[in-house]
Amino acid sequence: MPTPLSPGTVRALLPARLPPYLSNGVIGIRFASLPHLPGTTTVSGFAGISPDDGVEGLGRAPYILAADVSLNGVWASTAPEWVGLIDQQYDFAVGELVTRWTFRSSGTTATVETTVFCSRSVPGLAALDVTVTVDGAADIELSAGLDASGVPGFEDDHPQPQDQGPNEDVDGRLRWHSGGNLATLGLAYTTAFAGDAGAERSTATRDDRGRFSTTYRVRARRDRRYRLSLLSAVVPDLSHARPDEEAGRIAALGAKLTLDGLRRDNRRQWDELWTGRIVLDGADRRWQAITDASVFYLLSSTHSASLASTSLFGLAYWPTYHYYHGHVMWDIETFTLPPLLLLAPHAAHALLDYRFRNLASAHHNAALHGWRGAMYPWESCPQHGEEATPGARPYTEDHVSADIALAFAGYVNATGDRDYARRIAWPVLRSVAEFIVSRVVRTRRGYEILGTVGPREVYTSVDNNAYTNMSAALALEAAVDCAAMIDEPAPDLWGQIAARLVLPRDRRRGAIINHDRARLSEPQGGVPEGAAGLFPLGYQTDPETELATYRYAALEQAPLYVGAPMLSALLPVYAARAGEPALAGRLLERGYGDFINEPFLEPDEYPRSRDDRPRASPMFANLSGYLTGLLYGFTGLRPSSGEPETWPARPPTMPEGWRGIEVERVWVRGRPYSLVARSGTPNASLAASE
Repeated sequence: MPTPLSPGTVRALLPARLPPYLSNGVIGIRFASLPHLPGTTTVSGFAGISPDDGVEGLGRAPYILAADVSLNGVWASTAPEWVGLIDQQYDFAVGELVTRWTFRSSGTTATVETTVFCSRSVPGLAALDVTVTVDGAADIELSAGLDASGVPGFEDDHPQPQDQGPNEDVDGRLRWHSGGNLATLGLAYTTAFAGDAGAERSTATRDDRGRFSTTYRVRARRDRRYRLSLLSAVVPDLSHARPDEEAGRIAALGAKLTLDGLRRDNRRQWDELWTGRIVLDGADRRWQAITDASVFYLLSSTHSASLASTSLFGLAYWPTYHYYHGHVMWDIETFTLPPLLLLAPHAAHALLDYRFRNLASAHHNAALHGWRGAMYPWESCPQHGEEATPGARPYTEDHVSADIALAFAGYVNATGDRDYARRIAWPVLRSVAEFIVSRVVRTRRGYEILGTVGPREVYTSVDNNAYTNMSAALALEAAVDCAAMIDEPAPDLWGQIAARLVLPRDRRRGAIINHDRARLSEPQGGVPEGAAGLFPLGYQTDPETELATYRYAALEQAPLYVGAPMLSALLPVYAARAGEPALAGRLLERGYGDFINEPFLEPDEYPRSRDDRPRASPMFANLSGYLTGLLYGFTGLRPSSGEPETWPARPPTMPEGWRGIEVERVWVRGRPYSLVARSGTPNASLAASE
């Protein structure tokens, strides 16, 4: 198995750093590294009302990996001055975080090691393993369970279903109501103890720290290891009408499989995923580590079981920032889906399931605005996929619907699944095409989209935003192609509009510019919207216009824009395609390298130099944009309905010093392929594996 690079060992917990983030695409954890520190939990599909601004979004759940150790009658959580970190290691190869710390009380020192992971084999489970040794005889207590302290919402009564019905070996379960009582979440947990068969065991629905926990008490000896394992299950009401009962069943399954069994299964799944490791030839070790971390956070935050897609920060949350309320945004379809199509297509399927399931909401949204077809929201809420953007201007973000339609077309191209094309992709593509037809205006110039906003997201709308018009044209073409694939009729008008949508151009430069009468000096004039329509969208134009547009983006727009979220990570691709490899290397650093937060290599929303912004990571538009650039931009790969061998469509272009990019296993049409791109060669190689 190709082994990824993991972050270096952490020996100090600094207040300015975010706690480590773990996820499996269903559960998101910010881990409480020491007992006195807080942790957070989020769950895909669990929604709530923000207590700060009343906006619907991802609901915060009770912390499901709460643990504490008592030594000679003193709990570590109440005596942080007696607790000391030894080290912490995040192993990206297996998705496990290991933390070691000491606690000294009444002349005795306990050494504690915790291992935590989110199960990929049973994605409704998260696991915590706690082992304790002491340097002398002592009374110790090990406690673990659920902590709702400070979490918006309230709980029902606490059943304790030990040995009842389907919940054998489950310590307890509860039903949690989110902030605003918008949704409910079932939680259950099970524990096991080893080291002393005579340990005294008790469960409290509200212990001294306010936790629903189980505690084991023993008289410890210095020659023994004492181990407490915790498995916590979560089920949102989006997936089950009585989520607490189902959570009990999932926890009971975990008890049967055991933490050790789940850990082995989890490692096997990560072994398989890392066969898709992206290897950089010629880049230094730091960039390989950044790449491995980016792939890790992408795969961690997505899963075939993800009910509500993934958000702009995956399932990461911390109270110092709004994290865009966990909304699903078009960035996911445009930047996150393409890498997943090659690395984890089942996870890509789940992201699109969310959009297909909420197609009716997009129809309602279009109708309310006076359009036909499907108008997908700018920021989509977890439960019903409805518009949840704070404020009154999301109706101008017309490109979102086309971006989502293109994601469905991309899935069909990547998988070759005709049944999916008929049942799932076609209804979306047809509906978005109908929206575009109702949205365009026919003029003497052709077809125009007036009063719109592109990715630069300014308050003042513009006419004929280049990115919007290119995405609309591509979506119409994709709808025509899908109709032909499944023998459905498509109106001729779709193709006519696609061919005649106005593209704003600068005559002097020969480049596609952002919109009619666009100027570099206008607010956010540096956003490379024209280049973004070429890549990653894939709009085709003549070679002269393409080169001029890439050069305009890399040489004139990039100095004004680099360091902003989202498209900065793609600037190196534009520079490389403009024939500027040295500039590509510099933009790689400023457009992505400067965003990486130590110690766990999470890409932030903003560069580290922006001390006016709170740390917020991993930011998926940046992370996924970088990976899309690696897999498609630098390699020249362009998936289509044609044979996979035709997908390498242009010569690979790399940042200065990079010789190539290799992936041992990518998924193409349900089969494993290898991808090898070498700088200076006519095309990359995409070859079926034996």
